[in-house]
Amino acid sequence: MKKKWQKKELNDARLFRGRKRPRSGGFFFAPGDVVIDRFLIDCKVTDRKSFSITEQIWSKINTEAIKCRKLPCLSIQLGNKAEVVVLSKDDFLSFFKEEV
Repeated sequence: MKKKWQKKELNDARLFRGRKRPRSGGFFFAPGDVVIDRFLIDCKVTDRKSFSITEQIWSKINTEAIKCRKLPCLSIQLGNKAEVVVLSKDDFLSFFKEEV
């Protein structure tokens, strides 16, 4: 039986139309959990109602994304229902600039 984090990675890869990374990003040449055209995604799951995004967590995915020439993204499942996606403010704002 798959663990929650494994299900999350597979589900995110399907929903985002991306590819799941082997060994959950455990290879230096294939970081992150899921990769799509513009983003490198790190998937997180917690049974709690909150999740702290530390500077260390963000720095890791940001550094890996830069090396892959992708934008960093966190996909977080909180408890049993809430799911959120976290982008840097600059990356989020870049989507509005593209529309103009």
